[in-house]
Amino acid sequence: MTAPPVSLRNFTPTLHSEPSSQLLPANNPLPHAFSVVVIGASRGVGAGIAAAYAKAGATLLVLAARNTDDLASVASSIPPGKTKILTHHCDVSSSASVKALAAYVRAQLAEHSLSRLDACIYNSGFSGQVQLSITDGDPDDGQWETAFDINTLGTYRAAHYFVPLIHGEGEQATSDALAPGAFIAVGSFASLITTGIIANSKYCISKFAQIRVVEHLAEQFGRGEVEEPGIEGPKRRLLAVSVHPGAVNTQMARDSCPPEFYSYLTDSPDLCGAFCVWLMRDPERVMWLNGRLLSAKWDPEELLAKKQEVVEGDLLKFEAVTSK
Repeated sequence: MTAPPVSLRNFTPTLHSEPSSQLLPANNPLPHAFSVVVIGASRGVGAGIAAAYAKAGATLLVLAARNTDDLASVASSIPPGKTKILTHHCDVSSSASVKALAAYVRAQLAEHSLSRLDACIYNSGFSGQVQLSITDGDPDDGQWETAFDINTLGTYRAAHYFVPLIHGEGEQATSDALAPGAFIAVGSFASLITTGIIANSKYCISKFAQIRVVEHLAEQFGRGEVEEPGIEGPKRRLLAVSVHPGAVNTQMARDSCPPEFYSYLTDSPDLCGAFCVWLMRDPERVMWLNGRLLSAKWDPEELLAKKQEVVEGDLLKFEAVTSK
């Protein structure tokens, strides 16, 4: 008898709304002097990601967003510890602003005697007013442009300027002994849907495109074989994944989804950060997940147990169905 199909939402039998003991950042200490930049860290899921990396003992944590006052509040809310927490303005719709953030991070890495960036977490996102039909709204209202500018092009801009920092520069990048670095985009299972009360076309389509950016990153840099100007010797491999954070009661969710969906927003804003830290505790162990769409709600041990199934079937990626 053929087993019933498993939906992506329920890919592991056990699902979590709060970080389990396996996911708690304090139980997943980062393995070495660790540097991370979180883009879109001023509230909600981004603030949870920032707190998770601090709890896991990151050495250098740079928080970026447009609202620097909110960033300062997030930074001050994290209990003091060994993590050096810095904040910096960044407008992801501006290439110049993302480039300036990368230059700032590069300078901070040098000041703290860190040869390379370990992780870039891209959490910035835009949903806008829910429009369930392509014919809704006004093509001149700028919402589609903003959705793609932040969700898709912002991801590209961040990858363009931060992947070189993850690889390291010059002579410091000649050793491949260090664990892989990571580019993690906070994605959404909304990229899978085309109908329903939250099938906001501009958001769903732009998040679909975001995941393709991540897939390309994994193909281009997952094996560390691509030559880059100014980077000599073996390149540090890159773990590039998209992570669905769950259904979180964030300001963006409340502003953009219909009231009848509010009761589904039950997942913790801390869940995604805990999952990202778990990935980076031992990135070599999860390199087989490269380029894939994951969920922070999945049970980590059950996910690891599916390695052979995922690798052999090349699962958790988009493809065109040609037969059933």
